[in-house]
Amino acid sequence: MKETILFVHGVCHGAWCWEEKFIPYFQNLGYECIALNLPGHETPGCTPRISYSLKDYIQALHQAVAKLDRPPIIIGHSMGGMILQRFLKTGTCKKAILLSAVPPTGALMASLRVIGNNLGTLPYLFTGNLLGVFRKYPLLMFNDTKIAEKYASNMCAESFLAFVALVLPIFHKITTPLLVVGGSKDQLITVNEFAQTAKRYGAKLEIIEGGSHDLMLDDDFIKSVEVIHNWIK
Repeated sequence: MKETILFVHGVCHGAWCWEEKFIPYFQNLGYECIALNLPGHETPGCTPRISYSLKDYIQALHQAVAKLDRPPIIIGHSMGGMILQRFLKTGTCKKAILLSAVPPTGALMASLRVIGNNLGTLPYLFTGNLLGVFRKYPLLMFNDTKIAEKYASNMCAESFLAFVALVLPIFHKITTPLLVVGGSKDQLITVNEFAQTAKRYGAKLEIIEGGSHDLMLDDDFIKSVEVIHNWIK
């Protein structure tokens, strides 16, 4: 019997982002797949503001893992990658994949880059409206306009309280086997930051040529699932 893969989404996303491409791929290989909706992210496109803490999200991951019969493989995307790193301070899983993940040094540099390159983000950030940022600049997430047009409306409101906590660095060690996967065209996290994450944890690094931040929704998502499968099998 194949292992269970638990998927953890990132900022303004939900379980929906895994359901079209990643989950069918891994289910066809015999894996049991579970996509977690973090609190407040259950409804695609939901706009009412939410105010959960990053600790609330980490606790949701602990609760999801506790329901399983054995430690899963966990894939954490973007903020979900930071949640996964923090989960692993006390939690356990068989293997962990950091997909386009916030680095252990935190999201401060990424945030400053986004602001510097897109000054139109400032009015949204001053009001704590992260969804507004990504609705105005969807190509921060997606690698072309057609993909953005298809998926941007599914993005939902994000807790600014949780986002602020993403700037805090991680200092604990992680002994769980880790794979770091990032896109060469990611507009939020740089290839250098992916490399630094891999070096910090002694993890294998895979850079997907042409890949966006939302690797699981790219047209050639197959590149990402194949490197993940080759590593976990």
